[in-house]
Amino acid sequence: MSSIFTKIIKGEIPSYKIAEDADHYAFLDINPQAKGHTLVVPKAEVDYIYDLSDDQLSNLHVFAKKVALALEATIECKRIGVLVIGTEVPHAHIHLIPFVSERQMAITNGKVTVLPEEMQNISINAKNQFDRMWNKKSTLVFGASIKPDRYSNKAMKMLKQYDHSVLAIGGKEASFEGTPILEGHPDLSGIDTITMYLRESRQKEHEEYLLSLKPRRIIFNPGAENLSLAKKAKEKGIEVIEACTLVMLRTGQYS
Repeated sequence: MSSIFTKIIKGEIPSYKIAEDADHYAFLDINPQAKGHTLVVPKAEVDYIYDLSDDQLSNLHVFAKKVALALEATIECKRIGVLVIGTEVPHAHIHLIPFVSERQMAITNGKVTVLPEEMQNISINAKNQFDRMWNKKSTLVFGASIKPDRYSNKAMKMLKQYDHSVLAIGGKEASFEGTPILEGHPDLSGIDTITMYLRESRQKEHEEYLLSLKPRRIIFNPGAENLSLAKKAKEKGIEVIEACTLVMLRTGQYS
């Protein structure tokens, strides 16, 4: 029978994912010792961590290091503590716990309550930091839609096909192929590119927020051009491009 971690890795149970590669998966603990408490697991279902081969064990720790550095850049803490106990679930795993006080590392401590919205924000920002730090650039699709005929939806799909990290903000909360579509002005960081699909008349209330994200560039897709926002962005050193994201991806111009 598959462990609960294997079910999470396969997507059979939802999780607040932070990072994933071919052999490992990292996600927030839903009963955390502290905000940002993360579990790092190998995809191979091995009960005891020291039953992993030498290569598997070393690769797991290197992956955990990358996750820890992303957490450290996301959560205000003194350090990221490491715990390996391994009796709770019959699937090898490492606990990464951001702490201010060493007492937070005691597994006998009571759990802290973190609301789902904050859990989601932590996972998104930590994932964004992980992608930014390890050479996978993050794109925010602004004006995202779950409707498959909309160009913003096509862009989300194609960005993922080209192995870009995708975040999305739309008119209401939803989900598209595992990517949460957020609403409003969520607390995000580490954005490389904003690709704009909201028409100019609806952008005004979002300008200050978009500029505060400090992206490397903003792409104004056809129908979303905005000379005023483009000027403000350029004044802040943000690259401005008027082009179709889909075409840029297909022609190798999206980097």
